[in-house]
Amino acid sequence: MTMRLFFRPLPAALLLAVLWTVCRLAFLAHTGIPHPVIHDEFSYLLGADTFAHGRLANPTPAFAKFFESPQELVSPTYASKYPPGQAMFLAMGQVLFGSPFYGVILGNALMLFTFCLMLFAWVPPRWALAVSAMFAFILWPGMYWTNSYWGGSVAASGGALVLLAIGMYRTRQTPWEGGVFALGALLLFWTRPYEGGVFTVLVLIAFARELWQKRRAGVVLAAVSIFALGIAWTGYDNYAVTGNPFLLPHLLHQRKYIVMPIFWFERPNPEPTYSNPRLAAFQGENGLEMRTIYQPMNPRWKGLVHALIAAVRKFERPLRIAVLLTLLVPVAFRDPVYRKTCLVFGVFLLALAMETYQAQHYAAPIWAALALMIAAWAEHAWILRIRRLHVGAVLVTLILAAPAINAVSQDVVGAERRQQLSKSATSEISWSERRAALIRRLSALPKPQLVFVRYPSADWRIHEEWVFNSADIDHQRVVFAHDFGPEQDQALLQYYPDRTVWLLTFDPISGLEHLQPYSRTESP
Repeated sequence: MTMRLFFRPLPAALLLAVLWTVCRLAFLAHTGIPHPVIHDEFSYLLGADTFAHGRLANPTPAFAKFFESPQELVSPTYASKYPPGQAMFLAMGQVLFGSPFYGVILGNALMLFTFCLMLFAWVPPRWALAVSAMFAFILWPGMYWTNSYWGGSVAASGGALVLLAIGMYRTRQTPWEGGVFALGALLLFWTRPYEGGVFTVLVLIAFARELWQKRRAGVVLAAVSIFALGIAWTGYDNYAVTGNPFLLPHLLHQRKYIVMPIFWFERPNPEPTYSNPRLAAFQGENGLEMRTIYQPMNPRWKGLVHALIAAVRKFERPLRIAVLLTLLVPVAFRDPVYRKTCLVFGVFLLALAMETYQAQHYAAPIWAALALMIAAWAEHAWILRIRRLHVGAVLVTLILAAPAINAVSQDVVGAERRQQLSKSATSEISWSERRAALIRRLSALPKPQLVFVRYPSADWRIHEEWVFNSADIDHQRVVFAHDFGPEQDQALLQYYPDRTVWLLTFDPISGLEHLQPYSRTESP
């Protein structure tokens, strides 16, 4: 009776999420909470801190140019450029457990919970459990969805809820299914608006005939009502950040700061006037993004090939291998669920390849469909025999075990990729860890502190940005500001008369920082 209980959707999903969370917390006790490294992570943390303070946006700080940093807005409000979904989970972690990183863990657990429920709605229990466990190992502690603040799992949960609703709708048609669908669509819109929108439309098209045949007005009304409420709140959030309910913060930031277009086949945007030369070195027409991402994608045919390869690489290696095998061993093409998920995946991949910048969490909305594709294929492949050899069972076992093998073979303590991104050339301690240590040291001093940051040059180690602050700059113990020289810095010095003032400089070769009292006469 006890074992049979775990072949039911809700107990199985809860057990999987709880077991994974316990294991993740055990690793966390050994490694400690990771520090943000990438610009985007700091921006998400700004959004989380804003929500934790009970606000949707913050007033533009006085002398805003001193605080301008990548992926953030300082006007018309001081806010993250990103949609609110990931920041909401980080804020929950900050408010409930004292650190936004616990919000990352909540998002990971939600992903596994929704994936398990979704698979139970489509395939037999043993395949639902097996594939859910496979994805639990994909979220190993060193994988950046579980070890950074960028996100991915919340968007994947949205995709799983969309498929869960349609899976349940096949057997019963109640307002509950409409509500689950709307919630999933909103999670996608609040995390990955473009990719989530493409995924939702593709799923609706793929299952349109079945949905239409079983249509119920109550289900449609529930979905439309909840989705309309969510969109109304989104408009309010947009208005609080950008002053326009129809303008997303991300698009406003694109207009104000970024030359590189969102889609590689578009022309670059006109270069804005930057108050900070470091922003121009990163996002301007001759900046790092244009030189290393956009320009190599010309001519257009080369861009398409490059983008398709990059889109495929957005998936974890075990997941790429699993999908490839399901396509190369054609045992499930007669299964309509498998065929439709294959179609959704193929078109989604093309839509993904249209984007100039590539990151793995961009593909998060499709992960649930891939889980369903693998489970549907495994059900058919398991019985495949060639000359009495259980070839199918071997293939399925290899696919399901690949993430566990990958996780064991990786350095789960080191988080190798993040260390490579954040370590200085001669330092065994990452710059982000040194930054956190500096904040702790200065926070322990009696007075609040102001740290002017002076880089060796505008384009020096552009990814190592020290000037990031919390939502309430004026009341934080340590404020980081860009150095513009004594004459311009004077305005900020007068604004913060009670703070101890420091100048932070760096060795151009080693990257190591040097903190000294600020001199009002020293030129940059």
